[in-house]
Amino acid sequence: MPILYLRKLTGKERNPGSNRQLACYLAFVAGATNAGGFLAVHQYTSHMSGIVSAMADNLALGSLWLMLDGLGALLSFLAGAACSAVLVNWGRRERLQSEYALPLMLEAALLVCFGLLGSNLEHHEWLFVPATVMVLCFIMGLQNALVTKLSNAEIRTTHVTGMVTDIGIELGKLFYWNLSRADSSKPPVLANRLKLRVLITLVTLFFAGGVIGALGFKHIGFSATLALATLLLALAAVPVLDDVRQHLWRRDLLAHLAARSRRWARVVKNEAHAVWLAAQDPRTPCHAQALALLIAAYALSPIDLIPDFIPVLGYLDDVVLVPLGLLLAIRLIPLEVMRQHRATAAATLNRPVSHVAALVIVTLWAIAAVSASIWLLHHLPGLGGT
Repeated sequence: MPILYLRKLTGKERNPGSNRQLACYLAFVAGATNAGGFLAVHQYTSHMSGIVSAMADNLALGSLWLMLDGLGALLSFLAGAACSAVLVNWGRRERLQSEYALPLMLEAALLVCFGLLGSNLEHHEWLFVPATVMVLCFIMGLQNALVTKLSNAEIRTTHVTGMVTDIGIELGKLFYWNLSRADSSKPPVLANRLKLRVLITLVTLFFAGGVIGALGFKHIGFSATLALATLLLALAAVPVLDDVRQHLWRRDLLAHLAARSRRWARVVKNEAHAVWLAAQDPRTPCHAQALALLIAAYALSPIDLIPDFIPVLGYLDDVVLVPLGLLLAIRLIPLEVMRQHRATAAATLNRPVSHVAALVIVTLWAIAAVSASIWLLHHLPGLGGT
């Protein structure tokens, strides 16, 4: 594919033509993933209407576990859509050429993982549902949200029900018999033929992708997704490489990253201090006070629940959990209260330290250590186990 074509196809500058062309590729990928994935996980992973209906049926019939299985799939789809929105908006804020290509790269990476590790993932369950189902539902949500955002909700690639409904509406307009053409007071009913062609093309490509995906899963198994991942990587590569060349190949990259990290740390500390002050403000609602107090106390603790020396997980709370917790607390605190305490926290040099939270964390460590010791004594030979 020519570089200029790919740059227009998945770059930040959008037009209706490029949106329609990208939607065609993604409808094919969605059909292949959904239909092929059914043979692997025995469940359609883009059909949220069916999943929610099945949840209601299972709850009414008393099958709580099956209801929770559907809930896990629904939450995975929701998480994928939210992740797509976060990536697109972050890329937009950073003025990246790849704001729409980033979700495609993530989708490709997940399809690679599914293709290489799918046979192992199907034996693991997260949130009451097999990991394979969660990954596929996440991918479907990720892709559908991407196309929705870049086309301003005009195009869907996994919502075939909506597309078939729109086809029916346009066909109804197309075959409508305008008897009163001579009466200018009654405007004629006209079909949007371009929209009709696009919708029929998308449904056809979804079906064709489903056939090819099903054949691929039938004959080569999970590895069939590797071809889909390759297609997505090809579509997204040019805008991503443009950003790599522009932002990463810079002499002051390390200094730039260090400065941003320090700025991020200062913002988080200031927000934690402001939430701590807001938790003690009588104008803050009681439920917000309780949540803000817990989150701020942990954020201001001198020690972490997960020690920093543990690879990856050691920084999970600092980089992900604490900021998300602070964001949730801030949403519950009145705007004027938060604005006032932000100014107070910014003007304060000495940050408060939560020794109570530190004591609770140490206690949890001790309980975990004792529990682990008891388990080892009872289950390992030579240590008193039977």
